[in-house]
Amino acid sequence: MCSSCSLKYAQEQNVDEIIPEFSFSDSVLTRYENNKKNLELRIGQMEQYRDGHSMFAKDVLFSTFDKDGLVMEGSCVYLSADTKKEIYELYEQIKIYNKKEGINVSGRSFHWNGKNEQLVAGRNDTVSVEKDGMVVRGSGFSASGASTSFVFNSVITGSIDTKNE
Repeated sequence: MCSSCSLKYAQEQNVDEIIPEFSFSDSVLTRYENNKKNLELRIGQMEQYRDGHSMFAKDVLFSTFDKDGLVMEGSCVYLSADTKKEIYELYEQIKIYNKKEGINVSGRSFHWNGKNEQLVAGRNDTVSVEKDGMVVRGSGFSASGASTSFVFNSVITGSIDTKNE
């Protein structure tokens, strides 16, 4: 006996909206622009819906690239994406490494808006940011990809590891 369960947990009743058009397992998806790789997704399971821009994935590793190579890499357990609106929701055990800035960010849930390059965590979710021996944790996290800055809108805790040489 074989059964399956969709990754899309929505309340819609339209069959075209609730049944995936394509389903992939243990796959690597690569996007190219101007003959250069700019995104790579390694996924355990992914569903693409008939509208052509809605996708849901589980066990995701992602990497982004520019003309000089790797820019960012990360992972999450669940990913929901609307590629037309450039809205991405990441859930559970999220780790993001920005190579250019040398920053590691981790948390439980993030919302990424690709149009305005904003990464926002849930208001009450704790986010950890690590860079050069500094670790900061707090909630109310928001980051701008355009200005490469981030803020916490709550009390933060942290530590700085100084190496005496």
